[in-house]
This record gives sequence, structure tokens and C-alpha cells, in this order.
Amino acid sequence: MGTDYDQLKAALKQPSLNAKLFSSKFGLEAKKHRILTNGRASRYPYPENLRSRQYNIYLNSGFTDDMMDFETAPVVGAKNAVRQLKMLEQIAISNLRSDERLWPLSMAPGPTYQHDLEYLQTAFTKTWDQQTHDYLGKKYGIVQEILGDVHVNFGLDDELINELYQRFYVEQYPNRIDFQNHLYFKLAQNFYLYQWLFTYLYGASPVSTDMPHSIPEDLQLPVRSLRCSDYGDDNFADEQVTYASYDQHFAELKQFMNDGTYYSMKEFFGPVRLRRHNTRDIDDALRKGINYLEFRNFDLDPLSRTGISDDTINFLELLLLNSILSPLPDDLPAKLAEAKKRNNEVALQKPKDQLPWMHEAAIKLIAELQNFIIEFNAPREYQLALKFVRRRVDDPSLTISGQLADQLDDGDLLSFGLKIANDRYTKNINFQHPLQAISDAYSDDVQRLVKAAIELGVQVDLQPGQVILHVGDHEESYDAQADFDFSKGARDVIISDFPEVKDFQEK
Repeated sequence: MGTDYDQLKAALKQPSLNAKLFSSKFGLEAKKHRILTNGRASRYPYPENLRSRQYNIYLNSGFTDDMMDFETAPVVGAKNAVRQLKMLEQIAISNLRSDERLWPLSMAPGPTYQHDLEYLQTAFTKTWDQQTHDYLGKKYGIVQEILGDVHVNFGLDDELINELYQRFYVEQYPNRIDFQNHLYFKLAQNFYLYQWLFTYLYGASPVSTDMPHSIPEDLQLPVRSLRCSDYGDDNFADEQVTYASYDQHFAELKQFMNDGTYYSMKEFFGPVRLRRHNTRDIDDALRKGINYLEFRNFDLDPLSRTGISDDTINFLELLLLNSILSPLPDDLPAKLAEAKKRNNEVALQKPKDQLPWMHEAAIKLIAELQNFIIEFNAPREYQLALKFVRRRVDDPSLTISGQLADQLDDGDLLSFGLKIANDRYTKNINFQHPLQAISDAYSDDVQRLVKAAIELGVQVDLQPGQVILHVGDHEESYDAQADFDFSKGARDVIISDFPEVKDFQEK
């Protein structure tokens, strides 16, 4: 991607483009276990009020019915994305049994590993997805498939991409879509180069009672992140896809799909996936245009209410935006190979360890991002996120895994995890509003309507001053401060306005 970076920087300082630079959209996906208050896997059925899983884009179950899957719609800014996740978690907790909790860590609690793995192998009632479930379970095993995590979906502003193409890249790429695909791939490559730093900062799976047999016996726990290491959530060594070149990346993906190495695109477990909404076919996505990146290597952060913080997302965005304005290294294939080794090395370090090269490389990047913030007048939240990163780089004990190391009790985090799970359950059920995260902008009745809509599988668009609900082409809008007759309940109002959702409920 030949670029005159001085001209590009000058253009992005112009007010119209500068605003678009900081208008990226984020969607979040989080997976958490439903557990009992003793740390065992919940054997209660998936909550009845949420049984619209075949249609529900927000709340679902994962590889087993005891895994809650949360997925937010794409919105501008980290704060808005995390707000949606808070809203979904409150809905889920309101549907738990009194002795159920959401486990806040990526690794399941010890009692689950010790007593419930055999049960979890078959605790799955999404019959429409049975073949995928059975295939992944047989190939990778239950322990890998029940890892909790957060995926961050990131998309640049469409008008920003169009302006960049029209001003700087018309002669290099035959059309805007081809430029867009290559731009997103460049961002993915740059993230891959710094994956080790994200593992250092946000790794949070230091111990496990039962990991795959491939872990060496001489590996001494705790480490920084089992899940982000080569022993965690990854494809087999001979089934991994390169990021060394655009053409090779997609050629290998298509080959693995065509020859049956991958059952579906869901089986590609690379740290970042190039995606297009509502498209799973690779050629179709490339033809229509990649429109977001899916970052898969974030452990659940037990120190943040939803499993990920605004600061984490803002730091990720800083790195990606700076990548637009930075050339990739000349010896890219070698650097990518080195980056993979570095990530595994960092993941398997003691939580408070740090090698000299790590600090040196991190400080160099921080300085570069600090210059970016100043040069492009980035909003204050990015400066705060970078300061937070700098403190953790200077003191490994402040990283998430560094803090978790101090919470170990007899080699595990059961007591720590249960305390957090109990505290968050209590806090959520005692909130003063039906959806606390949006209570500043919407009446309690509208919050109840939104809650019922999400439970039933109706899509929700939170707009200033109004809420728009829709199923397919059927759309209804409601004033943000509206009052309703809920004498028969909020779900009855939704079903009255959207009778088609009756067909969404699992039989």
C-alpha cells in the first residue's frame, strides 16, 4: 500500500476528516458461564424468557447451554458499546435463578472442570446447530470450546474510507472495495505485530484445573494467559492461516474451507478475522467489501463489570487509527513470525514478569501513539487510555494478570471469582431502573419495552429521543419518554405490535 504519509496526515487534520477519524463503530461479543453459587456448572435449562435463540442477535447460548453469549449492535465509540453490554448483562441476570451467577473469568471454575465436563459435552439444545457443535467438540475438546472471552468488532467510518480512497488511492486500487479490503487487512497485520502487548496488558487466564493434555508438565502456573497462548483458543499448528500477505491469507482460508479442514468460517480461530456483516462466504465478503475486523484474543477482564473496559477498547482504536498512518515493516513475514513467538512467550510468563525487550518496545509504541493523540487532537478519553497503559507497562503488577496473581487461593481463583459473581449479581438485581445503563435517556417504561424486545428477539435501535424496534422490514418507533399500559406486561405490548415474534419462540 504505497502512500504519501505526509499528505495523508495533512488531510486527516482537516476538521471534516478528523471528525470521521474518531467515529469508528464497535460491537462487542462476550461469553460467560452460568454457574451455581458453589462454582459448579448450572444445570438449569437455558432461561425460558430468552428462548428466541435462533433469531436473537443479542442474547444466546454458546457451545453449551450454560454459556451465555452477549452480542451488541455496532455503535460509535467504546463508551456506547460497553453501555450496551451492561444492558444485556442486566437482562441476563434478571433471568437467572436465585442460585445462579455469571462467572467473570475466561477459565471455568475448578468445580466445573472437576465434576461437570461430561455433563457439558451434551448440555446443548440448539438442535439447528447440532452438527457444528458435535464437530467442534470432537475435534478440539470440551475444555477449549467452553473458554470464556470477549470479541471486539471494529469498523472504520464509511465516509472516511471513501475520502481516503478518492484522495489518495484511486490509482493504486481498481475500486473502493478493493482498497477497503486491503486497508482492513493492513490494520489486521499491524494488530498481529502487537498482539503480545495486548496479551501482556489484558491477559487474565493464569490458572486452570483442567487444560488440554498438550500443556507441558513442567509449565508452572500461574502464567499470564493460558487462553491467549498456543495451548488456548487456537487452531492446530498445521491448520493456521498466514497474515503475511493479503492474497495468501484468503487463499489459505478458501483452501481450508474447500478441502474440509475447516467445517465453516467459525472454525478459523486467528487473533483477528476480516468480516462482512451477514456474509459467511469469503468470495462474497471480498466482492461486497470487508466492513469490520473481529479481534478474538481478549480474555474476560474480571476487574471490569462487563468483561472489558472502555479504556481497553480506546487503546485498541488508537493502535488501529495510527496504523492507517504508519507503514508496515519491510521484513514483514519475519516480523509476523517473531510476533507470534513473542505472544506465546508473553502469555506463558509469570504474571508479574517482564523482559527488557517488552518494556522497550511498548514504550516506543506509547510514544508514537502519544504523538498521534497530539497531532490529531484526539478526544480526552484516548489520552486517559494511553496513560492507563503506560502505568501497566511500567509496573506489571498493575496488569490484570498481575492483580489476579495476588488473588490466588490454594492455586486457584474460585473464591475470588465467586465473590465478584455474587457482588455483581446483587448489584444488578438491586438496580433502581429496568435497564440502568440507559436510564439517563429513556423512561422506565421504555426501558421495560426494550428489555422485552431484546428477550423476544426484536432488534433495537437506541436513538436520541426515540427507540426504533424492527423485525425484518417491520419497524415501529417510540418516544424516549413514553408511558405504556403494561397491565398485561411489556412482552404483551411487543407481541401486539410485532405478532411475528410469536414464531421466534423455541418449541
